[in-house]
Amino acid sequence: MKLHFQHLRRTDNIGDNACSPFDYFDWGDATVSDVRDDDTPDYDVGIYGGGKIFGGLANYAGVRRHKGAINIAWGVGTVQSFPFSLRYMKARRRMDIVGSRDYGDKRYIYAPCASCMSPMFDAPPTPEHDVVFYAHAGKTTKMGIDIPADMPTTDNHCASLEDALSFIASGKTVISNSYHGVYWGLLMGRRVLCLPFSNKFGGYRLPPHYGTAKNWQAEIKNAVAQPQMLGLVRAATQDFKAIVDAKIAALS
Repeated sequence: MKLHFQHLRRTDNIGDNACSPFDYFDWGDATVSDVRDDDTPDYDVGIYGGGKIFGGLANYAGVRRHKGAINIAWGVGTVQSFPFSLRYMKARRRMDIVGSRDYGDKRYIYAPCASCMSPMFDAPPTPEHDVVFYAHAGKTTKMGIDIPADMPTTDNHCASLEDALSFIASGKTVISNSYHGVYWGLLMGRRVLCLPFSNKFGGYRLPPHYGTAKNWQAEIKNAVAQPQMLGLVRAATQDFKAIVDAKIAALS
């Protein structure tokens, strides 16, 4: 049985690079590659992950449909900008199972980003700062967000998941316009204020508090902690893994 996981390897965005379920579950000799590669090896089970990957799955060179093979989308964003999308329709047809990270999208099984399984969420350290800002490197300036010079800040181009989570854990309150910054802050039970720039921020299992580029400093006091979040998304991840494993077992 040949298992192969593919995602968009954007080395500058730690959120995309932390999404692989193969980092958290053992499937033996499963292989990993970039979904855009046209030299993807033959496989029996192809698993595709990454938040905004879904709309392109029908067109990426690495998405194959060999005879007898199955394709599974895991933790992908399925919320569309428009009611009908030809790209999303084609992607759905390519997949045998779709696990959506967007809670409430009843078309699909709920499957949050697998990074929730990282052991680094088990016992976050005591916060060092009242407020920290985890920024989206490509959107913060465009949104007109002015972060005070004395506020501890980093962005999603940091070196590793460990660095990102250590920074987020350092704040009692986490402000972020990064999908994963918000997600990871909620998983740690921190108070979270989300500054969304698209509809992808509406599908968390339990919601943060929301602000805007103009009013966010006044909204810090309303940031929300969701201490049940970690248990809920880990349970959903294990449930989805059981569905995937059953599908794999049926091929044997």
